[in-house]
Amino acid sequence: MQKFLAFTLTIYLVCSVDPSMVQLSTEKIDELSQSNLGRFIIEMAQTHAEMRGPLDDLVTAIGDLENELTAELQQLEDDFTRSTNQHQITQENLDINIGQTEINIFNEKDFIDAILLPSIDQTNQKIDRLNGFINDNRDSLARETLNRQNQHQAYLDRVSEHQGAISAVDEALQLINSLINGNIAFTEKATIHQAVKRVNSKIAKTSTIHPVVEALLQLTQNFSDQGQAKKIRDLLQDTRNQLVASLNQENTDEKQIEETWAERQKTLNTEYQEFKRSLLEATYVLAAYQNKLKSTQEALTQNELDLQNYNESLQQDKDAQAQETQIYNELKAQYQIQLQTTRNAKDFVNSAEFSTVIRNKLNQGGLA
Repeated sequence: MQKFLAFTLTIYLVCSVDPSMVQLSTEKIDELSQSNLGRFIIEMAQTHAEMRGPLDDLVTAIGDLENELTAELQQLEDDFTRSTNQHQITQENLDINIGQTEINIFNEKDFIDAILLPSIDQTNQKIDRLNGFINDNRDSLARETLNRQNQHQAYLDRVSEHQGAISAVDEALQLINSLINGNIAFTEKATIHQAVKRVNSKIAKTSTIHPVVEALLQLTQNFSDQGQAKKIRDLLQDTRNQLVASLNQENTDEKQIEETWAERQKTLNTEYQEFKRSLLEATYVLAAYQNKLKSTQEALTQNELDLQNYNESLQQDKDAQAQETQIYNELKAQYQIQLQTTRNAKDFVNSAEFSTVIRNKLNQGGLA
């Protein structure tokens, strides 16, 4: 209340006193008397004046007001300084977070575009190639297995052919030996011709001994003595030997072919297992890349959201600081005006003119 009265009085006094004359006019006193607050101020001034040294209390009250305003202004400045420092710290931290988040976003995008996506594409291509290798491998195995089966069947057919031819030769040899030994007559030589004919039918035309058998067949059509019979026997024996040798070669070749085929199957199956292993490995790598892509994209999304939040928080803090600065400047201006007014009032109240005017008015019958 003391502060309010002192401030009101000093403000009104400063505004009412003509600085050039430093006195209170009768009109101004009358004007003050028109309001309750004015009369209250006049009565307070009169009360102070009637007491010896009451103006000292008024000076003290104005001084207290000045000190209180000065303290409040200092508190305002201290609060503003603390707030400014806090805003600076907050904005610096946000700037750091923004910078680091922008780096994270750049690195994550670069990692996705330069590493993950090309690696996934390359791994998919590798998987496609491996699947192609596996299909080709199985196709080759199936095709070569069929070829081998046909080849083996042809071998069996040739063995059967050779065995039939050898049997027919043996039959012809038995007949020719019976003829030579006299067990059958030359009149039965047709039987020998028929036996040789059966040999000829069992020998493929592509066989190396086929020409020999053909010649033997011609020879057995018409022979009439022991010499010719022995010559036929020798040719039959030689034919048999060639057939046996050819059969043995077939067996040897088949054994070698079977061994080669076994190695070929082993090679194809080894390649197949290697392709399968590589495919499993590539599939695992692809899954790892895809999981990494997913986690990186999630991190990128979160960082982009964080960046947006950081920028919004930074702008909000700057807006709040700007508003606080505006309020601070307005309050500071008000405090400075009040302080200056209080100091002017203090100087006026401390002046000899103020005391003289007040006492003269009292001597003339009071202020009212």
